[in-house]
Amino acid sequence: MKSNTISLDLKVRLTKTYVWSILMYGCESWTLDKETIRRIEAAEMWFLRRILKISWAERTSNEEVLRKAGVKKEAVHIVRKRQLSFVGLIYRKDDLERLALTGRVQGNPDRGRQRVTFLHSLNQGVTQGTRSKTEFLRLADDREEWRLMTADVCYRHGT
Repeated sequence: MKSNTISLDLKVRLTKTYVWSILMYGCESWTLDKETIRRIEAAEMWFLRRILKISWAERTSNEEVLRKAGVKKEAVHIVRKRQLSFVGLIYRKDDLERLALTGRVQGNPDRGRQRVTFLHSLNQGVTQGTRSKTEFLRLADDREEWRLMTADVCYRHGT
């Protein structure tokens, strides 16, 4: 990546191909909270700064780095797209997979604050809370409707 003979476009594509595949391994099951999203975006910007040879001491804004690289922030949106594909696939499977996905297991709930579930974080990230969890999962039964929603989410975020 330090070679001057390789074009910027090729460096960005190589990073997305080789580095992002390792970074996003298993991202289909991540619960995305604000901290995780911040770290993913920070890693994405760090890669771009390394490609462009911009030091953090130069105090260049992220918008300027994105403009110089000619790309948009897309790592979080790719994670969301993979999660939607994963949920659609699992929800159309047997009852056991569906139970594991929705978190309805036997036993008493733990004391204290409820944990943010995978489905809740995905629903919040995709629909911004405009749909209930049951309404959100009901869409997964209809494969074409689910694909349209996934495509809409990707289109809104430019991925």
